[in-house]
Amino acid sequence: MLGASVALAAPARAVPATPSDPAFPLQWNLQMIGAPSAWQVATGAGSTIAVVDTGVDLNHEDLENKIVGHANCIGAGALGHACTDGGNAGQDDNGHGTHVAGIAAAATDNQTGVAGTAPDASILAIKVLDSTGSGKPDDVAAGIKYATDHGATVINLSLGNIQQSLIGTSFQDALDYAFERGVLPVIAAGNNFVLPSGPISNAIVVGALNESGLKATYSNLQSSDWSIMAPGGEPDDTEETCSSAPMGVLSTYLRGYVCLSGTSMAAPHVSGAAAVVRQTGLTDPKQIVDRLRATARSLPTTSLDNAGALDLAAAVGQPPTPAPSDTASTNTIDNGGANGGSSSGSTGAPSGDLGNPTASDGAASITLPTQRAAPPSGKVTTRTPAPKDDGLSSGVVGVAVVMAAGVSAALGWLFIRGQSWARRTPRLDR
Repeated sequence: MLGASVALAAPARAVPATPSDPAFPLQWNLQMIGAPSAWQVATGAGSTIAVVDTGVDLNHEDLENKIVGHANCIGAGALGHACTDGGNAGQDDNGHGTHVAGIAAAATDNQTGVAGTAPDASILAIKVLDSTGSGKPDDVAAGIKYATDHGATVINLSLGNIQQSLIGTSFQDALDYAFERGVLPVIAAGNNFVLPSGPISNAIVVGALNESGLKATYSNLQSSDWSIMAPGGEPDDTEETCSSAPMGVLSTYLRGYVCLSGTSMAAPHVSGAAAVVRQTGLTDPKQIVDRLRATARSLPTTSLDNAGALDLAAAVGQPPTPAPSDTASTNTIDNGGANGGSSSGSTGAPSGDLGNPTASDGAASITLPTQRAAPPSGKVTTRTPAPKDDGLSSGVVGVAVVMAAGVSAALGWLFIRGQSWARRTPRLDR
C-alpha cells in the first residue's frame, strides 16, 4: 500500500552524502532530487539498468566496473534473441548512451569523475543506434526485449517516436513485454514539441527541469498517466559555465565528461531512482511508479499532466527535499595534480553546428542532429585512463560543453536532448 511505510533494506555499502568524486560539487542535479540523503537508505544494489541507446563506453573509468553485460541489437528486427553480445558488442561510438549511463549509475565515491543517481546499480549496455545516431524502431524493440530477458530491472529509453500508430506497434509491444515481466521502462518526454514520446502505456514518461527546479524551456508538455519531472538542465553558453556552475547536466562521455541538456538527461535520473526505490522492497514496477509519483514535489505550474518533480529522498522515506533556490552556488574543481597531471584534453565530442535542423531520412529511422563542443577550459579535471594496450599512464581531461538539438522529420526517431536549433554554441577561437 502506497501510504504505508516502505520496508527498507540496508544499503550494500555506506555512500557518504558528499562522495569523493571530484566533480560531485558541480552535480546540482543530484542535490535537486535529494540523492545524497536517499543514499543513506538505499543505493540501487540488486538492480540492473539497461541503457538502450548508442551503447556505453565499455572502458570508461567511471562505468567499466558497473557494466554486467553488453549487446548490439542493430539489425535485430524486433527480435531480442537476434541481438549479438560478447566481444565489443554494445560499445558506444557516439557518446549519448555513455552520458545517459553515467547519470543513472556512474561509480560513486571512487575519487574519480562524477557520481551516479544509483551508486550500486549495475548497467546493461545495449546498442540500438549507430555512430551517426541512426537506427530503426524495430531495433529499439529488440533492445527492450533483450534487456528484459537478460536481467534488467529498469530500462532507460532516452529516445522517442512522433506517432506510434504510423510506424507500427513494435515499440509498445516491447514495452508491454517488459512491464508484464516486472521490468520498468523509463522514457524521455521529448524536446521542443518536435519529438514527443507519443501515446504509450506501461512506462513512466519524464520531462525536464532546469537548475531552478522549473520546467526547462525545451521540455514537452506531455499527457501521460505516468509522468514525472527530473533534472535536464539548460544548454551551457560557454565552456566556463560547465566548468564552474553548469546549467546542463555533467556526466560521463567518450574519453571524458561533458555537460548536456535535454529530456534525455532527465530520464536516467528516474531510472536510477527506480533502482534505489526497488532496493527498499518495492519490486513491482507499478509500485515503484506509484511511489515516485506520490512523493514527487509539487511544481508551481503544470509541466506535464499529473507530473511533479522527482524527490528520491522522500521516495525512500527520508525528509522531503526542499525546492531549489534560484541562486546557484559556484564550484571550481581541479583534480589534475592528484591524478598525475594538470593539462586538459579533448573529450572527442563530435563537431558540428546547431544552426539548422537535421531531418531524419525516413519514417522508420532515427537520426542524430549535428552538434558542437566548445574547447575545454581546464578548470574541471578528472582522470581518464589511457588505452589499455599502449602502456601509458592516466592523464587528465577537461570537461567540455556539448549542446545538442532534438530535431526530426514528421515521423522520424531521434535522440531527445538539447534545446532548439535557434540557439548556437559560441564559436571560440583558440
